[in-house]
Amino acid sequence: MRPLSSALLVCVLAVAGCATTTYRPFQTRGDAIFDGKGGVRAAHDGMEIWDFGDPPRRYKVLGFIDDERPGSAGQMSRLLGDVVRKAREVGGQALIQVRNQSQITGWQSADSTAATAFGSSAATTGTTTAMPIRSNRAQFIVIRYVD
Repeated sequence: MRPLSSALLVCVLAVAGCATTTYRPFQTRGDAIFDGKGGVRAAHDGMEIWDFGDPPRRYKVLGFIDDERPGSAGQMSRLLGDVVRKAREVGGQALIQVRNQSQITGWQSADSTAATAFGSSAATTGTTTAMPIRSNRAQFIVIRYVD
């Protein structure tokens, strides 16, 4: 790999290696109580996560969690754990997933060259592989049950 492309790759991976999970409180006049209609429920670390709808009971919205991270398998395996931890910090009892989308933000190339010398002649081979660099954004509503 050329020195310039090596340095660039290190910078890209350092920036792309960061995950941010932030909470924003929901502000309203009075209590924001909603009557849920139902959806698809899963659980992670004991917390309900609702998708394609909401819980079939009454709940109060506490706020929103926004999460941005690289789309690598290692980072994605920590997504729900990080979001559940943040929801518990603010008193949440459950989450409603609003969105979770991944997109390709660039490409990383890896060059490989091999040389073999036989007598006075040399044979060389080379390959270039391009791997996508992904970014994932997710948003969840943090709720507390009221019934």
